[in-house]
Amino acid sequence: MPHLRELVKLHEDQPFAIIGVNTGDSESDFRAGVEKFDVSWISAYQGEKSPIADLYRVQGYPTYVLLDTDGKIVKKGHSGSAMDGDIERLLKAAAKKGD
Repeated sequence: MPHLRELVKLHEDQPFAIIGVNTGDSESDFRAGVEKFDVSWISAYQGEKSPIADLYRVQGYPTYVLLDTDGKIVKKGHSGSAMDGDIERLLKAAAKKGD
């Protein structure tokens, strides 16, 4: 969670967003965790039967899916920090696209 919080702060004025989907906890545990860890990004609870997890073929947790500005999957993995370089590259490309 600390790394995700850093990313949100670092890219707050850029076309960057984190969306969390919880499928493994009970709804009450999910809500308690959002409060405990001060989650400031969009975070949704879907329970064990998750259409989003099925859509993105999630097989382990956590799973990170990086999308470009067109909604295409650029990278998928289990380490958020492993995507930092890809995030920077996509943000630079988005800035150029917006010029």
